[in-house]
Amino acid sequence: MIGWRGASRYYSEAFREAFVMECKALKKVRDEFGLENITIMIPFCRTPQELTKVLKIMEDHGLKRGERGLEIYLMAELPSNVILADEFAPMIDGFSIGSNDLTQLVLGLDRDSSLVAHLYDERNCAVKGMIKTLISSAKKHKTKVGICGQGPSDFPDFSKFLIEEGIDTISVTPDSMLKTLKVIQEIEN
Repeated sequence: MIGWRGASRYYSEAFREAFVMECKALKKVRDEFGLENITIMIPFCRTPQELTKVLKIMEDHGLKRGERGLEIYLMAELPSNVILADEFAPMIDGFSIGSNDLTQLVLGLDRDSSLVAHLYDERNCAVKGMIKTLISSAKKHKTKVGICGQGPSDFPDFSKFLIEEGIDTISVTPDSMLKTLKVIQEIEN
């Protein structure tokens, strides 16, 4: 799970050509198909220095942040994304909290392991503290922040926490949409 994935692959000599092909495909979709509403999300980006390298490659291949409305988001799934949020925020248009990975990495466990799965809970105080910190940093920089992951779908109290903290968007599974909308309505009224 923690291995070689996300941003570190994009700028490595061993994978760079594949990432360049992804950039060309995104540019084609924007230029030829006119789908300029595509937002690019960079996953598993450990440091602002990594983000700088990835953004440079993207820019070299016609994907410059802000050009023709191009937005770039950072998946906030690592504790370093939260701790360094003030450094990341000026370089991006938004954060998307990956609560599944963030929970695993904050609590130091694998949710798929039956030995520790009982400890996996996005509502853990340490995880909620990280999320609260990230939302606060994002708001300070006027950077959008949303969440994807199973937590908001499974736990109405978790959705309530996110809304009270000021999150901009919440992704939920289709089967939990109505229950989540009810929670939002109760909070907003």
